[in-house]
Amino acid sequence: MSSGQTEGELQQDIERTRQQLGETAEALAAKVDVKARAKQKASQVKEQATARANQVKEQATARAGQAKDQAASGWLSSPSAVAAAAAVVFAGIAVWLWRRR
Repeated sequence: MSSGQTEGELQQDIERTRQQLGETAEALAAKVDVKARAKQKASQVKEQATARANQVKEQATARAGQAKDQAASGWLSSPSAVAAAAAVVFAGIAVWLWRRR
């Protein structure tokens, strides 16, 4: 106690040093724990892969919806196009029947 500290101050200093030493030891143990670090990295990669898969799924769903909309707005949605196609089919049937006679 010759450094001018009281017994209580020395005790607090010792406790502070112990706490810092414990934190340092925990940090070092975490760095050398290869198995835990590998698990953590695998978990991160899995999360990233899941997020990417969800993103791709959403994009595919959006594109499928766009393709469906485009197909619905195609020639089948136009009454005149359907009528023209039907006329061609009926004309083909009529020609075929006429030639069979």
